[in-house]
Amino acid sequence: MTGEISMKRFCLAAAILLIFSAYANADLTYTIKKGDTLSRVSKKFNVSVIEIRSLNNLEKSSILKIGQTLTVKMTGPKTYTVRKGESISRIAKKFNIGANELKDINMLDSDLLKPGQKLFLEAEPEIETAKINLEEEIKNILESEEIAQMNAKDRLILFANKFINIPYKFGGTSIMGIDCSAYVQKVYSLIGITIPRSARLQFEEGELVDRDSLSIGDLVFFRTYASFPSHVGIYLGNDLFIHSPSKGKKVRIESLKTPYYIKRFIGGKRFIIDNSEIEITKQLHEG
Repeated sequence: MTGEISMKRFCLAAAILLIFSAYANADLTYTIKKGDTLSRVSKKFNVSVIEIRSLNNLEKSSILKIGQTLTVKMTGPKTYTVRKGESISRIAKKFNIGANELKDINMLDSDLLKPGQKLFLEAEPEIETAKINLEEEIKNILESEEIAQMNAKDRLILFANKFINIPYKFGGTSIMGIDCSAYVQKVYSLIGITIPRSARLQFEEGELVDRDSLSIGDLVFFRTYASFPSHVGIYLGNDLFIHSPSKGKKVRIESLKTPYYIKRFIGGKRFIIDNSEIEITKQLHEG
């Protein structure tokens, strides 16, 4: 009998949690009444008229009807529907956010937009949380006593692995999205080594290394979409390397023995010699 009562209580509690969860995750809506205007509705819910128009795809000339249901707040990331003639900079200015930040949030490779295209105006909570957590973790590592005891190669690989699952973004340089050359540049910067921004320029620096002489921490280069070095990763040893691959993918570890990479491999470059850091400068290049 006691077990039956306990089970009923459990089921009731679960049902209540589901109900509250549904409400918590539901968008906030409002049904238009006689005399309502967008301005009045926006003040009622402490949101801007622009946001309400965006959420409901309303034009300035749109007329509200009694009984019409409007979404006034969304539980997920805020979105905006691109209109004809609008640009990234114009939309960013409208919502008081940076143009580059808006591109990062939406994983955009260019400034080109299409009418009807949906844009996120803020990062999804879990992505934003992951970004904050990673930045905090890297900061703590850099300030730790343990990192000072590690050699350059070990530090490099430690930081390289921290970026696993960060999404690829052409031209991206942040945790929200990063391309191959920005990824290796960022990882090297965390151990105090400065290298150029692009794979093409990176290949012009450092000590040339052939396939059989690769060592942990060397950069490995490939010709992919161009005749010049257009892709780069960090060698991990045992024919493995870590890189930010291409659009739709994330930072990950792959094998140099993969046919695709065997065919396109053009060489390695070494920026860490005998486990001591060297900074690439014009003087070094000229000398």
